[in-house]
Amino acid sequence: MSIQEFFRGRNVFITGATGFMGKVLVEKLARSCPGIGKICILVRHKKGKDLNHRIKEILDVPLFDTIKEQKPGLMEEKLLPLKGDMTELRLGLSDEDYDFLVKNVSVIFHVAASVRFDESIKDATIMNVRGTREVVQLAKQVDNLAVLLHVSTAYCNCIRENVKEKIYEAPIGWREMITIAENLDPAESSILTKKLLGTFPNTYTLTKLLAEQIINDERNNLPLVLFRPSIVISSASDPIKGWIDNFNGPIGLMVASGKGVVRVTYGKKSIIPDYMAVDISIKSMITAAWYRTVSNLPGDNSIAVYNSASVSKSISNEELITLGMKCLKEYPFEEILWYPSIIFTNCFYYFYIISMLTQVLPAICLDKIMDWLGKPHRRLLPIQQKIYVITMALSYFTTQSWKFENKNFLNLIDKISEADRKEFNYNFENIEAMVFLKNAAVGAQKYLFNIDHSRLPIAKRKMKRYMWINRIVKTMGLIVLVLVLIRFNIIPSALLRSICCFKSIIT
Repeated sequence: MSIQEFFRGRNVFITGATGFMGKVLVEKLARSCPGIGKICILVRHKKGKDLNHRIKEILDVPLFDTIKEQKPGLMEEKLLPLKGDMTELRLGLSDEDYDFLVKNVSVIFHVAASVRFDESIKDATIMNVRGTREVVQLAKQVDNLAVLLHVSTAYCNCIRENVKEKIYEAPIGWREMITIAENLDPAESSILTKKLLGTFPNTYTLTKLLAEQIINDERNNLPLVLFRPSIVISSASDPIKGWIDNFNGPIGLMVASGKGVVRVTYGKKSIIPDYMAVDISIKSMITAAWYRTVSNLPGDNSIAVYNSASVSKSISNEELITLGMKCLKEYPFEEILWYPSIIFTNCFYYFYIISMLTQVLPAICLDKIMDWLGKPHRRLLPIQQKIYVITMALSYFTTQSWKFENKNFLNLIDKISEADRKEFNYNFENIEAMVFLKNAAVGAQKYLFNIDHSRLPIAKRKMKRYMWINRIVKTMGLIVLVLVLIRFNIIPSALLRSICCFKSIIT
């Protein structure tokens, strides 16, 4: 049975459909499996916006342009929004909607999660752990469940250097954690968080590991797949190149440095982080759900575990920054604060000093100047404060590396039939880092900033002016520094003349 045949006529339930990966999953299922039944998505209520308005917001993004052109009206026909909330019991669904899912759904993709690193232990647990429990409780009542695929993260086992495609134990029981979260006084949250985290860097990684324990406990009761993406970034090609809707990960750093907002970042140059294009992850996710229904897993453990990690195609932080800067100078922003360049360092004190001198102080000065001129503007200091907090939150991941086993993930490619290869083959060996990053840079400008690339020549002329201004300022700064050092006899003038003379001889 092919993937398209498997999904024909089946109703699917997706949590997290309004998020980055969720939207790509919805689009891919509808476009590549047009015979699919209803795609039921959990949509949280927003004040002043009914479900139809929320669906319109989702479908208005460029990601859905291809399917709108190829199959007009299909998305509206397939999508069935259900009002609910992952943080509520029974997913906040009405009795009528809950019963509908129980009687009509046969595939569940649990994608929803709080991905904030600074989330409180209470909120992260309610969303990521209790929310998973509620999805599992629903799945256990579904009349004809074919598969439940739970999306975790490769980094939920970040306290281990080598992460295999298996489920590891957690330092605390998921039931106990839910009880703690449900009864936790907000005033005690910060104190208890440090104790509960232990060696885990944040509440996200810990609560995602606890969610895996829930899945593991049901291994003999439900047809399950545990899917662990690494750092999910822009699309490689399907349905469009470079699509992204957030500033997370390396794309956010590229954008910030391209705008001249970030001049220095904290991390080790030699570290090789693991990134995966979102369309590759989604294709493999759909394939994994299909394969679970057509295969018999050996042994007692009935959970298929996949680390969706690129491993051999990953590049170091230094290579990433170098390629990113090259792309941004080829496709510059028209509106920038300063000429793009970035320093990568794993010395915290150096990072702190440089960020204060090149980012924070200029932000304060520009804010004051704009206030004095009486012109409305977006304040730069709060942005720099946010950048600092994010950089520190990511420092755990930018200063060390992991080895992710991905044998199951890669072997799954061979299971895809010829009939499905055009739509679902996710072999990424032929993807070149430079080409991918260039598409990601262009995509970030197009989809995050709505930049018209017909104005690229103008942007390049402005970039050239900023380059010369940058050189002039650096030269003047160096001259001033040398004069100050001479004035206070830190560098004797005779020594300076000797250095200059020697430089003129060798050049």
